[in-house]
Amino acid sequence: MVLVLLVGCSSRTNRGETTAANKNNTQIDNIEYADNMSKFNELIKGQQPVLVDFYADWCAPCRMMAPILEQVASNMGPEVKIVKVDVDKNQQAAINYGVQSIPTLMLFQNGKVKWQGAGVMQADQIEMIIRSKSTNINF
Repeated sequence: MVLVLLVGCSSRTNRGETTAANKNNTQIDNIEYADNMSKFNELIKGQQPVLVDFYADWCAPCRMMAPILEQVASNMGPEVKIVKVDVDKNQQAAINYGVQSIPTLMLFQNGKVKWQGAGVMQADQIEMIIRSKSTNINF
């Protein structure tokens, strides 16, 4: 018997699913959704660090990131804003920032990219990156 485990973004589910991640421009558990460039630009421009998760509903590793990002939001509270960008709904943001694979995480502060990485990461790794790359923040 051979067990094959496939982890990647080629596995698709029904794009018509209704999940929390599908809601447009809503906020759930300190996580905001930016489904257009106007909302995206508004969210990344402040002094507060903003961790942006570029994802798609059909991407299995992206779905794995959801509880991890909820943990980061819970652990870091108001010191960081987390924004999710569905690359199928906001293709322009993905194009503008050169997102070629998902999930991709980017850390913004004052509208500028401070860090970026691709793939699934653990909450403690993400928190360490936010703390080390952000400026003028009391942790």
